[in-house]
Amino acid sequence: MARRFVEHVPMEFSAENNRRIAFRPLGRSDFPLLQKWLAAPHVSVWWNEHFDLTSIEAKYSPGIDGSEPIHAHLIQFEGVPIGWIQWYRWQDYPGHAIQLGADHRSAGIDLAIGEIEMTARGLGPAVIREFAKYIFANRDLDAIVADPCVSNLRSISAFKKAGFKILRTVQLVDEAFERHVVRLDPIEE
Repeated sequence: MARRFVEHVPMEFSAENNRRIAFRPLGRSDFPLLQKWLAAPHVSVWWNEHFDLTSIEAKYSPGIDGSEPIHAHLIQFEGVPIGWIQWYRWQDYPGHAIQLGADHRSAGIDLAIGEIEMTARGLGPAVIREFAKYIFANRDLDAIVADPCVSNLRSISAFKKAGFKILRTVQLVDEAFERHVVRLDPIEE
């Protein structure tokens, strides 16, 4: 019997300090948008994804169906989709986690702002901060650990502005480039 991963809280919410940013669960009807964003030059350089709808369906449907433990969301700015963000528990991906030094009580996140005109506006750090607050408020996690490519300076800057610290640099098995391991501990407010 397949495991089903279910969210325990509503997934549509708005940022407390920036009502213009909101998140909603990714649905199949969003796949054409995801396809467009993955093909955009500023995204495709960092995401090693196939851009056809069949590949997107195969990769993202299991998370939507709850048969895989990845929780993907659209990022909305003033009600308009501008990108996507996903979170997962590193304990569900032990091979990758061990290479990063991420323990079983940490989450991982990945994101991309797909609309080029929405980049370089400071939205990346705001999106990461608000999504991190949500993860920490609703989960039993001790940290969020991500691994942007060392040459993805915009991503690294966004994580740092959102409060993440660079812990180390690693090169994953079967990759020809290095990644920074960045970590955020729960935010005390």
